This record gives sequence, C-alpha cells and structure tokens, in this order.
Amino acid sequence: MEQPKSLTPTWERGTIVGDRYRVVRVIGQGGMGIVYAAEDLKLGCSLRAMKVTRTTLGDSAYSEEAVTLMGLNHPNLPLITDYFASNGTEILIMDYVEGDSLAGILRKSYAGFTFEELRQVGLQLCSALQYLHGQPSAIIHRDLKPSNVMIDRDGHVKLIDFGISRRYKEGQPNDTVQLGTIGFAAPEQQLGLQSDARTDIYGLGALLYHLATAGTKAIDGHRLNAGGRQAPVLRLPTDYPASFAPVLERMLHPTPDRRYQSMAEVEQALLAISSYGHASANQPKGWNKRVCAAEPALVSVMSVSPGAGATLLSISLAMMLGRNGYNVTAAEYIGSSPEWTELLPDKVKREAEVYDPLVAFTDRQTGRKEQNRIKWLAKHAAYVGEREQAARSFEQRLREHGQTFNVVDFSSSWQDRHALHWLKQSKHVIAVGDPFIAKWQVEAVQKLIKLGEELKANGGSLHWIANKDIRFRGRREWLSLFPEPPLAAVPLLPQEAVLNALWSGKWLNDNAVLDYRMNKPLSKILAALSASAK
Repeated sequence: MEQPKSLTPTWERGTIVGDRYRVVRVIGQGGMGIVYAAEDLKLGCSLRAMKVTRTTLGDSAYSEEAVTLMGLNHPNLPLITDYFASNGTEILIMDYVEGDSLAGILRKSYAGFTFEELRQVGLQLCSALQYLHGQPSAIIHRDLKPSNVMIDRDGHVKLIDFGISRRYKEGQPNDTVQLGTIGFAAPEQQLGLQSDARTDIYGLGALLYHLATAGTKAIDGHRLNAGGRQAPVLRLPTDYPASFAPVLERMLHPTPDRRYQSMAEVEQALLAISSYGHASANQPKGWNKRVCAAEPALVSVMSVSPGAGATLLSISLAMMLGRNGYNVTAAEYIGSSPEWTELLPDKVKREAEVYDPLVAFTDRQTGRKEQNRIKWLAKHAAYVGEREQAARSFEQRLREHGQTFNVVDFSSSWQDRHALHWLKQSKHVIAVGDPFIAKWQVEAVQKLIKLGEELKANGGSLHWIANKDIRFRGRREWLSLFPEPPLAAVPLLPQEAVLNALWSGKWLNDNAVLDYRMNKPLSKILAALSASAK
C-alpha cells in the first residue's frame, strides 16, 4: 500500500489502498485527517468514505475514534465497514453519504435555513446525540459544527467525525485535551473543564444558530469565557417563531446547570415550538430540497460596465431556452435597479404586496403559451422590507421551482457581497462587454478573471460575450481587450426595431428581423449551456 508523506496524506485518483479500495476523489480535509470517496473493488465498486489519519499506535491497535464508532449502530451515525492501520497511517472505511455537509449547503446558499429545515436537522441530531449519551459510558461528540454534519438526498442527517469525541468519566474535573471549534465549543470546553452531555447541548445550539443566520453569525465564546455568565444576545430571522429564541438561549447559556440537562429535553422543546406536527426525527418528509433534488444550473448574466446589455440578453436567453424545451426560472437580481416589470411583454403580472420583494410572471400571462416553461421573477420597485429578508426570499423563490436552468440578470450590480456569492455558485457566468471601453474598469475585469479561475476549479465556466458588435475602425482592438476570445458576438440591433417592439408590448424575439439577428450568437451560448445540462 502506498503511504502518505504528510500529516494529511494526499493520494491521487486511482490509488489502490489496502488492496481493496480505489481512490476516486477528496471529499473532506481538516486537521484530524483527510476523507476520500473510494470504490470498494470487492463489492462491485460501490462507493465508500475512507478517512485517513496519522496514528502513533501500532498496526494492531485501534484508535479511540475507531473503537468509538465500531460499537455504534444508529441511522444518524456513520456505519464502519472496515478498519486497518499500517506504518503510522489509520484508515476507517464508512458508508458513503450521497449528499452534502451543512457547510457545503451554506456555501451554496445565502438565505440560510428556514425554521422547519433547521428543526428537522435539530431533531435528527437530538436522536443521534441521545443515543451517544445513553451508552454505558456516555460518548460526548464535542465538535458539532457544519462540516461534521452530512445530509443525504433523502433528507437523513448523519453526524460524522468523532476525532475529538470522548467518553464521560464521572468525577474527572478536566478533559485530557482542550479541543473544539471557536464559535461552537461550550465555555467549559474551551476552558479545559470536564465536558458532558450539556457540552453537546451547547454545541447543538451554536450550530442551529449558525444555520438560522446563514453562517454569518457565531456565538462569542471568548466574551463568555472572560467571566460573563449572561445568555448571548441572538438575532434570529424575523420569519422564525418567537418561541424558538428562548429555547436557543437556554441551550446556549454559558453556565451548564442553566441549560437543558438532556437531549430528550431539547427534543421536546423543539417539537413543542411548531404546530406542523411531531415529525419523527428519523423519518424526514422530503423537506431538504437543497440536496434531495438535482439543483438547477445557475446562469448568471452581468455587464462588464454599466449599460453593456446584460438585461436584454438575460431575457432573450431565457426565451430561447424555453423555446428549446428547457424549464427555466428567469430572475432579476434583488440588488439591481428594477427594470423587468416594465420590460416584460404585456406587463401583466400578479399583484404583490410591498413586503414581497419579487413580482411573479408566467409565460401564460405574457401570452406565450408555447413557452410556458418559463417562470419570471422581477424585482418589486415598491418593496419596503429589509435587504436580508429580500435576499432570503429571492433564494427561496429560485429554489422552489426546481427548473433545469435559473437565469439571473445581475446587470452592473454584480460586485456587492450578495451578488458575488451567487456568481461563485454559478454553473455559468456570462460577462457582457460592449465597445464603449471608456466605461470599462481594470479592477472589474481583473475580478472577473479571478472569478473565472475559481469557477473553472469548481467545474463552472465564465463566458465572455461581445455585445453591440458593429463594423468600426477599432473593432479588432476592442475584441482583443477581452481576456479570452468572446464565445459570441451579438450585433448592435436596429434601435428603431427594438423600440417598436418594446413600445408594442412585445419582446425582441417577436420581431422577425431582430430574432434573425440574435439567433446565431444566442445559439452559441445555448449550445454551451445545453452541453452542461446533459
């Protein structure tokens, strides 16, 4: 067996480990080791999770993590299928979870978790932790954080990584080693005092708060450790039940005696909050659409400089995708200036209240029954709510349709932190540049080049589009300014025809001349998108 040379060994794809497991890819890495997806060559190449760590134990000894896991059997805990050690390397083979970690879900989601999603995560973790704490010698996990919780495509939660777990030793005043993650570790844990079931109650509370706030807030453990004994000040989303805050505050109290004293009490408190029914912690109801269904391919369209034409191309591209049989949600970015409600044909829409940041259209409403595959979401010009709530609503509305493509028009409002979050999660980013280079900014182009590199590393693509293309003296020099050759050059459309179409309540594709002029360049973009959808 090939042996690693570092603390976190890195094996190439195809490496055979233990004469049985073939490395496919890295799926997780941290200070405690590295986790691979590996094919089990003796069981039809079925996928397994393979955790590899350094060990100071002999080849015949078991680590504390291995001993802990091998004796457990619970639906919300990983099942160990094999274990071996050789030359200072320990390998744990576990069931492979087809899904994503909470950390991965948060990276893809600005809006955070709805309360019911969070409650389902909390109930299932309560079940797993009750089982651990109920062992003859209670097992304390001690590291409840987003990267240590997986959710599979059926909505089942799996609590993983027992690298710093310990068995409770009655009467022992201190833990052997002071470990934990800042923002999630209980005050007594960070001080090196004895950890018990209440330590995991604090950790679960910190995790739930992190999920509720979309990963933007963590508990200030340093302030509490400095001698404070007050409960932390929590800022929960306004659409969460008011009765959840006191439950969370009790879980997070810095004094263990003032927290809930068992996971059973926490479970009952979570069940009592909602009137949605007492869903079993081990029987998810298809609640987690983020991993249960294939995610739509996000196509983000933005202008290199103001006025380059991202809006017209976004709407036209959505029309063409619908015409070619794809289900599409087309949306105007919530942070941009509202234009779509006036641009969309016929201007017939569902009336929205001022607290609703989005106005919904359908193709049936716009009179295009042959294209009723498209759902339109335009920014409500009169919205008066908070920006954070608007961002949550925007993401939830994009998720709820489950289309093949989500096309989002960012126009020139693509550099704020919310927009950049979306761009980095995109399957395709379409950067639209026009010949008016006096408006191009070097810094913006450099950001896009860096974004393209990040997308490529994650399996995405950035496509440059030359818009308003026309024969002029500097055309060759203009095209050479694009960091890469443009995927397509969209011609400058006859402005009289464009205005006639818009003022007639129609779209550009409804005009035969305009449709012909746009068809070839848009077909090149469509081909690139279609290739990734197969």
